[in-house]
Amino acid sequence: MNDSPANSDKDAVARQYLDFSSFADSLNDGLYVTDPDGIFTYVNTALARIIGHEKPDDIIGRSFMEFIEPSYKEVMRQRYQAYQHSSVPSSLISVRVLRKDGSTGMIEIRPGIPGHPGFSRGVVRDITEIRKTEIQLRETETLYQSVVELSPDAIVLSSLEGAILDFNKEALKLFNYDLKEAVLGQWIGSFVETSEQKAMEELLVDAIQKGEQLYSEVTLVRSDDSTFLGEVSAKLLGTINGEKPLLMILARDITDRRATEDQLRMLSVTDPLTKLFNRRGVTLAAEQELRHAKRTGGVMTVMFMDLNGMKRINDTYGHDLGDSVLVSVAQAMRETFRDSDIIGRIGGDEFVVVAVNASIHAAQLMITRLRENLKSCDYPFAVSLACGVVEYGPENDLSFAQLLKLADGEMYKDKRQD
Repeated sequence: MNDSPANSDKDAVARQYLDFSSFADSLNDGLYVTDPDGIFTYVNTALARIIGHEKPDDIIGRSFMEFIEPSYKEVMRQRYQAYQHSSVPSSLISVRVLRKDGSTGMIEIRPGIPGHPGFSRGVVRDITEIRKTEIQLRETETLYQSVVELSPDAIVLSSLEGAILDFNKEALKLFNYDLKEAVLGQWIGSFVETSEQKAMEELLVDAIQKGEQLYSEVTLVRSDDSTFLGEVSAKLLGTINGEKPLLMILARDITDRRATEDQLRMLSVTDPLTKLFNRRGVTLAAEQELRHAKRTGGVMTVMFMDLNGMKRINDTYGHDLGDSVLVSVAQAMRETFRDSDIIGRIGGDEFVVVAVNASIHAAQLMITRLRENLKSCDYPFAVSLACGVVEYGPENDLSFAQLLKLADGEMYKDKRQD
């Protein structure tokens, strides 16, 4: 056995090389060494895999330029020549490589200090998926910005702490601002009317904790301190890069819509001629008062009235005058009964009054006063009403429809007496 010092040194070097190779092959990043002509003299397993080969032996002895995608070769050649004449590490190089199966990928090369004489070495990282992700993120961000800017709704993006991060064009118009920079960083609560801020914040926190989307109507404030009724929806969402959750808020001015809804609602329960409640309006209001009376043990009185001689008036003087008489009766009723009473025209010449918290005796006094008021109507004939009265109390648990039917019967008794 040859135990000379020279052999021992060779064995030590061999062991160090094996140890290094084992370590290098355990890395995810590629390692390489090239000679002055750009021929690979060493690559680790990771680098072989990155450029689409099974083992380092498939690459060693070949020029690194073989693996560069054609459109990148000239730039890479210039960078390599400049690197070989430098005494400091080169900056990162991003280049597209051509794999064995014909596919391409992006790598990032971090060259080390050039070796001597002209050998190069460095680290290679596969950034194909990173670049794909970056492209997707840019496309997603572009799509997000397009959607936000094209939205007909005001869109506000804020941090969980409430600092405004984005404000689209519709939001600028809605809140009367010219520039986005004027609102960025402001607290979102400052756009809510002061008296409603606490309630709105509580609703928002509750929705976030439950993972639900918030829908609410709230008074919002413009830059000139004018206010409007707003419809607001808010939802927690992740950022495009997934770092921190954000809050997206959509807002719109519903002042006109609410006015239209109120007008339609009023029309649905109002008699167009007299502007009193119609049958539906009387029924809805009376049933609500009846439920309250049943809960509290209160009383209420239902009065059914019919205009005497309506057919004769229409036939003799025409329907226009007949309509005028109905309007006059409605006005006399407004002047006679209390604001809390429910007054309605439920048919051609039929009227109903529901006197809240009034006994039958109090209602009869009101009817007497109404008949006196009708005497002042300026027509070539007397205007009079037949009336029927029914009182609701705890002892007679009747529905409004039953009370109305009883009052109708009492009205016919009064009409026959006339």
